[in-house]
Amino acid sequence: MYRIRTKDFNLDHTLSCGQVFRWERNDQWTGIVNGAVIHAKQDNDELFIESSLPKDTIIDYFRLDDDIGKIYASINCDEKIASLINKYRGLRLIRQDPWECLVSYICSSNNTIRNISNSIKRMCECFGNEIEKGIYSFPVPKVLADVELCDMVQCRLGFRSPRVLKIANMVANREFDLYGIKDLSYMKGRQELVKLEGVGNKIADCVLLFAFGKLESFPVDTHIEQIMERYYGFNFKGAKSKKRDEIADFARIYFGEFCGYAQEYLYLENRE
Repeated sequence: MYRIRTKDFNLDHTLSCGQVFRWERNDQWTGIVNGAVIHAKQDNDELFIESSLPKDTIIDYFRLDDDIGKIYASINCDEKIASLINKYRGLRLIRQDPWECLVSYICSSNNTIRNISNSIKRMCECFGNEIEKGIYSFPVPKVLADVELCDMVQCRLGFRSPRVLKIANMVANREFDLYGIKDLSYMKGRQELVKLEGVGNKIADCVLLFAFGKLESFPVDTHIEQIMERYYGFNFKGAKSKKRDEIADFARIYFGEFCGYAQEYLYLENRE
């Protein structure tokens, strides 16, 4: 076990805000990153980590290297967001693995967080590798590419199963360069991701934000649409069919280059 000194970091807010689906909390948080198990707990400004992963990997994963003061100063545009920063101070975005992030958000389509977590857990148990007793790695594209659709029934993914298997085949066979998106601009990356079956703007924006660190990404789902309407609705005058794009464009201008952080604070508020 080792310690990491932190500032403006809240482990509970970060792991319970809905951006990741495979962390579980008992007396401590347990998750899997880069195929390794992490046990994490926090005491004030100290983060206690038990894992084979080095300290630098943990710092990178939890984005402890972000200049959070600069980010807060940038997105703190009004009393509402100021109250959310105060309420959820220390919530950080996470640098997720692109493959796990993409599949997780495909599984999230028209689904609840509880069902998403359960389906992903079953998929890992069926097709991942057991790392520790009862804890499994996320199945890699090559493995899922060889899975028959009938074998996915036990994961209870419904209509999402064929989409996951098709994308696994494309990534495994290098028909889609998922990891190359990191080097693209936000907009170019989005254009590439939405070419995949089952990936619309919202899922693409989640992957760009949570996996590729495109902090100008502002995913808009039903929850975000509702809260943005509630507090900033007078700014949206366009057609209803284009409202989510209009909301995201407004957020990029209003909250600035770190609007992805504002999105997560707004999202957590609307979940409670």
